[in-house]
Amino acid sequence: MIDDLSDWMPAAEIVRLAMFDLDIDKPKEELVDADIRAIMRYIGLWASGIDLADPADQIIGLFGVGIMLTVTLLVFPEYYERYQLSQVN
Repeated sequence: MIDDLSDWMPAAEIVRLAMFDLDIDKPKEELVDADIRAIMRYIGLWASGIDLADPADQIIGLFGVGIMLTVTLLVFPEYYERYQLSQVN
C-alpha cells in the first residue's frame, strides 16, 4: 500500500494539463463529449508512455486505459455514467 501521496497529481490537474496541451480553452462545464474524448485519449496515450508524434495509430496500453477510466470517473462522472464505462462482474 502507498503511504505517501505527496507527489501524486489530482485528476482535475491532469485534465487541466491535457486541455492546455490540446489547446482546449473553455470551462469544464462547456466541454462537449468530443472534447472529453480527446482529453481522455491524450491522457491514455501519455500514461501509456507512447510517443505522441502520431497518436492516431497508437494503441493505448492497459495502464493508460485504467488511468483514462479513473480520471473520467473522478472529473466527468456524468460522461462516465452516460456511456456506461463501468463493468459489472
